[in-house]
This record gives sequence, structure tokens and C-alpha cells, in this order.
Amino acid sequence: MDFDSLYLGYITEFTVADAGLAGDADFSYNSGDTYAPGDARIPKALGATISRKGKVKKKRKKKLNENKSIHDYLILPPQGKDQENIVDKIAQLKTNPDEVYRGMSSAEYKNLLKHKQVVSRGAGNTRKGITGSYVSDSVQLAGRFAFTEYKQKGRAFLLAIDKNKLPDLNPADEGNYWTSNLPLDAVNKVYDLQDLAK
Repeated sequence: MDFDSLYLGYITEFTVADAGLAGDADFSYNSGDTYAPGDARIPKALGATISRKGKVKKKRKKKLNENKSIHDYLILPPQGKDQENIVDKIAQLKTNPDEVYRGMSSAEYKNLLKHKQVVSRGAGNTRKGITGSYVSDSVQLAGRFAFTEYKQKGRAFLLAIDKNKLPDLNPADEGNYWTSNLPLDAVNKVYDLQDLAK
């Protein structure tokens, strides 16, 4: 046998067989770990997982700050005793984890009562492709939207809605969701801002 054929046979035997590509090998290739089969440990140094690009950091899910009140969301302070009363009473409301909240105009609330459900026209939606109504995890954040509507038109509503009675609940921005429609039977409580102004 000449040197070239011996060399080629040796290279083929020890590269193809080690990688499990040869059909007549003694073992089958079933693990990505050929150095120490069955020892698939994740490389860690000082508690962090190491990848080829460096340390892998855990991504934390952003959560809406539950300690915020409506005062933290307002850009301009309330003006007049009626607005101060509304803001102070909304600030006392507590968020329920089984509910979502929506600030609503008087026209939208009338449509809800008339048709037993309402679908937002989407004029205030910040994302394209959302055709439903925004709702919030925070009664304070939804209260800000209701308060802004009250400042502009003199009438607004804040609704507490049962999460489980909504047809769907899709994540939108931080602390916000959208749903295809808001059924009247999902509404647990309605706050009329004119009543809160007293």
C-alpha cells in the first residue's frame, strides 16, 4: 500500500467515524458532546452562563410600578376643586389583579349601554394593527385617561372590568392590553367622574 492511500484511509477513518458520519462505526453519534459523552454541563463562571458572545444575562420582565398613583401619571396638576376631588378619589382606588380598567368618554359609555358591547374606534391606539379597545392593569393609569377626558369634555367614566369575562386579552404596551370588544356584562363597576368631583 502506498503512502497516499494509507494517509487518506487514516484521515477518513478518524474524522468521519469520530463524527458519527460513517455507517459502519462502532457507536452512533447522538450527542453534541463528543469530548465527554453524557456530560452536557452548561459552562458557568461566577454564577453567569458563558456563551461565545460573553456572559448571558437574565432578561427581566418589565412590570408596571404598582405604587404609582394618578398623581405620578399626570403631566399638569388638577385645576379647581372639582378636578382635585376627582384626582384624590382616584388615587385612593386599589388595583384588583382580577380586573382591568378603562377610562371612557361619555359617548363610548352610551354606546356600551345601548349595544351591550363597545369597540373602540382606535383613534388613541399607539400601535398599528390594534382594532380593539385598550385596557390597563392599573386603575391609576386608566384613571388618568378618564381624567384627561373629563378635563376636555366635562364628562368621563372609569370602568373596572372582569378579566375573565373578556373575549380576549392581548398584550400591548407595558401594563396595557387590548381586547376586540368590551361586553357590558364584563363591567364590575363604573365610576362617573362627575360624581367623584363632588
